Amino acid sequence: MANINQTIIVRTDLFNLPEDTGLLAAQVAHIHAKVFTENLSRPQSSHFVLPNNIVPEDFVAWVKEPYLLVKKVPNAEALKHFRDLADKINLPIYEWYDTVYVRLSETMKQAFEMVLVGISIGPADADRIRTVVGDLPLL
Repeated sequence: MANINQTIIVRTDLFNLPEDTGLLAAQVAHIHAKVFTENLSRPQSSHFVLPNNIVPEDFVAWVKEPYLLVKKVPNAEALKHFRDLADKINLPIYEWYDTVYVRLSETMKQAFEMVLVGISIGPADADRIRTVVGDLPLL
C-alpha cells in the first residue's frame, strides 16, 4: 500500500480544554467526514473522485484502514498559513466552518457563525503532507 495519510489541523483557541474535549473531538470527526461528503455529493459524479496521484487500490486500502493525524495550531492565522502552504503544492484541502461559542465570562458565551475551525489535508502521500505540516504538535 502507498503511504497515504490524512492530516487534520484544528485551532485550539476556540476550545477551553479539557472541558471542551468532546466538542473538539466532534469537530475533528466533522472535518474527517467532509472529505467523503463533499466528493460524494458532486452533481457530475455518482462516485468518489480520487485525490491527486492516488490509485484506486491504494485509496480503497486507506478507506478500510484510514491513517490520520490530528495536529494543532493556536489561531486562525496559523491555520490559514498551513492551508496556503498545502494549496501551493496542490494537496487536497477541505475546510470546516462551524458555529462556535466563545466563553466571555464564567456565565456568558457568545455564538459566532461560520468560523474556520480546522482543515483536512489529504488523503494524499504522507511525505508530501509532511513537507507542509513539518513538526506541528499533535493534538
